[in-house]
Amino acid sequence: DYRTFFRSSTTIHMSKVDEESAEEYKEAFYLFDKNKDGKIDAAEMASLMRHMGQNLNGIELNDAMNEAGSGGFVTLDGFITWMGKKVTDEFTETDIIEAFQVFDKDGKGLINTSELRHVLTNVGDKLDEQMVEDMLMRAVGSGDGAINYESFVRSMLRK
Repeated sequence: DYRTFFRSSTTIHMSKVDEESAEEYKEAFYLFDKNKDGKIDAAEMASLMRHMGQNLNGIELNDAMNEAGSGGFVTLDGFITWMGKKVTDEFTETDIIEAFQVFDKDGKGLINTSELRHVLTNVGDKLDEQMVEDMLMRAVGSGDGAINYESFVRSMLRK
């Protein structure tokens, strides 16, 4: 649904792993894939994440294994996808609101509906027209074709 898309979309920030990061993740993955079978287990994942500067506790490691893999193993593709999502999830509501401020020319907390439509359909991960219409229908408008982007972001991030 559009809320999930909005949370992970590069419309506001980059959610896809760039080539440089993907190569870094690939090199690290293969460094810790001790038996070279193309997948890592929980112990290898814990070592890999420590190598990347993140010391996961038992619950975090279990969550990572479940999110990035299946059957107790994580493949390279699963790892890269998970890392991309993990980086994306670090953006806060405030980060997204600050990104919208770029389009707020007069500092009133509003973005023109047509400008928002353009951003959502042409920048980053492009949304289809129907998804954009659904999002705009949920938006809090001022009645004059402008949307309060703080309310809009909060509405889209609501679970």
